[in-house]
Amino acid sequence: MLIHGLWASSSDWFPVASGLTADHRVLIPDRPGYGRSACGPLSMVATADLLADTLRSDVSTPAIVVGHSFGGGVAVLLAARHPSLVSGVVLVGTVGRTGGRYPWARQVLAWPPIGDVTCAAKLLVFGWLAPRARFVTGASARRDPVPPSTAAQTNRTEDPAIWRPGFWRTAAADQRSLVREIASVEASLPQLTLPAVVMTGALDDVVSPSVAVTTAAQLKGAELVILPAVGHSVLRDAPDAVVSAVRSVEGRLGGPGDS
Repeated sequence: MLIHGLWASSSDWFPVASGLTADHRVLIPDRPGYGRSACGPLSMVATADLLADTLRSDVSTPAIVVGHSFGGGVAVLLAARHPSLVSGVVLVGTVGRTGGRYPWARQVLAWPPIGDVTCAAKLLVFGWLAPRARFVTGASARRDPVPPSTAAQTNRTEDPAIWRPGFWRTAAADQRSLVREIASVEASLPQLTLPAVVMTGALDDVVSPSVAVTTAAQLKGAELVILPAVGHSVLRDAPDAVVSAVRSVEGRLGGPGDS
């Protein structure tokens, strides 16, 4: 199961999924409020419980769960709250705090008036103005191709409408949820006794690489991978590294399976 982050959708995972679908069943849900999800935003804990229901209904064996950024926090809670459903975790650029505190900017974004306005402005700029500016200047918007094998296994044939009306409310809700629940995510780390890889880009300017170091230290036996010359967009810039991390966890479990 691949869990995307904030300001994202299941399509972010297509480059990674294309390296796994040949010998795995891959589940790539849109988190609540994103892409084609049927419900509005939920807390991190509620999202973890919802994804647990998906695993119960869709897979027959425990799954390797991979989370990027905000999705990493959800993956931790999913593994901690539903250990029988998760066999291993890969955390990529996962959320966390440095020195037990969140940067002031993150805390400010959790204030409803400021966070809502900021997210709405970002939606306006990147979801409406930027695509039209590219059209006017003749530049095409970047879109990750959908690998045929991935589309077949996930029933997705096109990039979801990430920038849909009201999307900013989901992003703002996620900011608030993150600040409220990050302590629960961090407290859950020492509870996990399963194969794990914690991965970060050395140039990540969204979540400091120091968070990955701290996270790996809290997970007994976790493998820490720091990718040079890579930022927060590991899924796009180094998808093969994420595939290798999944296979590393898988090797410690004894072979391929539902993941």
